[in-house]
Amino acid sequence: MANRYTSSIITLFLSLCMMYPNQGSSQTSPMYPSSQYNSEVPTPSSFLGYEIGEDLTEHYPMLNYMKKLEEVAPERVKVFNIGISQERRPMILVVISSPTNMENLETHREAVYSLKDPRQTSESEAQEIAANTPVISWMNYANDGEESAAFEAAIVVAYHYVAAMDEETMATLENSIIVINPAHNPDAHQRHVAWMKGMKVGPNGTPDRIAAEHQGDWLMSTSDTHYKIDSNRDGFALSQKESKIVANSMRHWSPQVWVDYHGEPEEYFFAPYAIPVNPNYPNSIVKWAEVIGRGNAAVFDEYKWTYTSREVYDLHYPGYWDSYPAFNGAIGMTYETNGGGDKGFQYYKNDGTIATLKNAIAHHVVASIATAKTTAENAEGILMDFYNFFKQGMEEVSNEPLKQVAILPGNDTNDLVELLHEHEIEVFELESEQTAEGTSYLDGNTSRVTLPEGSVIIPMAQPLKRLAKVLLEQNVGIQEEFMEQALEAHAYNNSVGANAPKKRVGFYDVTAWSLPLTYGLDAYALGRSITNGLVEMGESSNNKELSEANYAYIFPYNSNTAASLMSRLIMEGFKVAMASEPFVRNGKSYDRGVVVVRVNRNEKSLHQRIKELSNETGVDVEAIDEAWTDEGILMGARTVLALKKPKIMVLMDEPTNGRSYGALWFTLEQRYGVEFTAVRVQDFNRANLFEYDVVIMPPGSSSGYKFMIGSEGINRMKEWVRAGGTFIGIEDGATFAADEDVNLSSSRGLSGVRVDDTPGAILRVNLDTKHFLSLGYDAQIPVHVNSGNIFTPSKEGANVATFDDNAVVSGFVFDENRSNFPGNAYLIHESVGRGNVILFAEQPVYRLYWRGLERLFINSVLLAPGF
Repeated sequence: MANRYTSSIITLFLSLCMMYPNQGSSQTSPMYPSSQYNSEVPTPSSFLGYEIGEDLTEHYPMLNYMKKLEEVAPERVKVFNIGISQERRPMILVVISSPTNMENLETHREAVYSLKDPRQTSESEAQEIAANTPVISWMNYANDGEESAAFEAAIVVAYHYVAAMDEETMATLENSIIVINPAHNPDAHQRHVAWMKGMKVGPNGTPDRIAAEHQGDWLMSTSDTHYKIDSNRDGFALSQKESKIVANSMRHWSPQVWVDYHGEPEEYFFAPYAIPVNPNYPNSIVKWAEVIGRGNAAVFDEYKWTYTSREVYDLHYPGYWDSYPAFNGAIGMTYETNGGGDKGFQYYKNDGTIATLKNAIAHHVVASIATAKTTAENAEGILMDFYNFFKQGMEEVSNEPLKQVAILPGNDTNDLVELLHEHEIEVFELESEQTAEGTSYLDGNTSRVTLPEGSVIIPMAQPLKRLAKVLLEQNVGIQEEFMEQALEAHAYNNSVGANAPKKRVGFYDVTAWSLPLTYGLDAYALGRSITNGLVEMGESSNNKELSEANYAYIFPYNSNTAASLMSRLIMEGFKVAMASEPFVRNGKSYDRGVVVVRVNRNEKSLHQRIKELSNETGVDVEAIDEAWTDEGILMGARTVLALKKPKIMVLMDEPTNGRSYGALWFTLEQRYGVEFTAVRVQDFNRANLFEYDVVIMPPGSSSGYKFMIGSEGINRMKEWVRAGGTFIGIEDGATFAADEDVNLSSSRGLSGVRVDDTPGAILRVNLDTKHFLSLGYDAQIPVHVNSGNIFTPSKEGANVATFDDNAVVSGFVFDENRSNFPGNAYLIHESVGRGNVILFAEQPVYRLYWRGLERLFINSVLLAPGF
């Protein structure tokens, strides 16, 4: 009996240790490193029914667990609801600190927030705040929702800081406020969980790299948002609902340290950063990243874990969810763990050892705790450098050439102003016309510029100067040390044969993103500040007065908002036409491309609906009572062309690039209300092609398209085009059409010279302004180039956009590649029979912050079938 009794006690003790980690024991584990946890706080395993890492946690159980933590320990944790994802999943923040700090949470938050405006908070006041206020650490998990270890780690880290009772944890909580975002991208996470649970073989999966569970389906296995947009590059674009929610919460809490948790490289990665580091960051961010990295390394060394740093993951592009918070004053860092995600529950590493989900979670947990500890230990210094980020940023302006950015009014200026307001960047407008010396963003020429009333002025002398400058300056320099290494690697690669191993050139992302250019605006860099006649811009009002028309409603087609109004009217079944030639009416000149919506061709509901849509879009609509004009065409002319509602097919799934498809999807659906049918490439040959007016082939793999569609499908596509169909090929879709075997176009990919990939630069093209695809545009516009796709001019059609002789505007292009662009085609239109072939050399709606090219794309979709 005694032995049986002793055995039962041991069993009970072991089970309690599993349920309440480290209760009654001085031993610790990486997953639960505290020597003592409060037994009244439920562990993740006791609440969820499994040990973290043995299964994948779904979104709602995670929410319920976080709420349970708040219920049992309200003195230490508070859960904030911050929004709803695109697929209607609640998003939360879990805020944890000491009981004293939690009692004064709002006071502390407001004190930290005040550090962001040195015009209102003096240095002595900042020093007082830094000495007496807890530092704020933000831990951002499941940004790439597929990277499952991060989501699981958030649960363990929350438990640790709510339940741990050891001296070290208590000191961290006394000196800091920890903000946990457990699911930045909940929709992608839930999609991955469903995939992995359905695909894994056996209770723990298989480590074989070729196993189906490690080869995610195009639709299900994704880190991206509902619209397949890369969440981790949406930081400044804020195109996605989740990005807006997280950014708004970030600005509210104003964290000093921000860690974005990812996966799955071969070994764990934490700061310091790889080069290049954006030159607009202060040295303090690099300094503190080094300090925090050393703190992480010390703990990893105790566990004998391997890690890496200073490679691959740079801090140059400002749209990552480490770099964007860093431009809001935080020490922004990315941590990458070596397991979970596509690696599933276990996965063979390069040396034959196995990376497990459990270990990957433990690595994130330990790094989170070490980071919070180092941050808390340096709270005062980090808080002062947070204040100096804004103060010194403003002071730098006096020694820098860029004082203000001026943008001429009209077109889509308000869209950019709205985005800048989301970033809390201060924006002003001129009350009356002024002149100033300015340098054109598009051509680089400096001259005396007339800035009319309503011109937008963004001063650099403001607290968020560093964010404003990196988003708005015409060109951001690239760290010299990085460029030396990149050019050396590039030269070596050019010196060896095609089959020789190549060096990594090092460009991790795009090198240009200047928002005045990507929005297609007429912008100027001012070297001297305009100080008089400025009024700060608030939220714009779109309440338009619109009388009831007797004959028609008309509006110029010169903005994205006008295109959105037109497309929504078409999609809702209204009869819409476009005047393709200019006219004069009542002394007012109208350029070609005026949208005409006739009253007698539509239902009475038109009057109310066009007024509603005018207010929604902000478009000035005119009500006219007669078809007569003073000069030019009349409203009944043959050149007033009826626009029909097209039936549109967009190809998707392999071999399409998911994110490129997603950008087209979001643009069509969300920004223009355009209906379309998504068709898998593998099903293309089963579709009744002649039911469709437009087929869009997104970027992907041109050889993959060619193989999957096959010669029979290609011949059917040609027949469909000749019968009146419109084919739109984008990037690799254009390469497919220009392939000699496909021969949908007389253009070909540039050959006979070396063509290097361009790492996301901005180039200038010349437009054929008489062509319908260029309606609403000036003669020159900037475009995005992020590939090696260069097309020869069409021999049989119109070269609507061709690269300028001096094409490079912003970003990096290899010297030997610059001569490949002039005269070659960016946008081609060929009439084939009764149909159209339209080719874009690059993705016109790249990452959804290339707003200025949207109309080129919409014109190809909505105008081509009717022109």
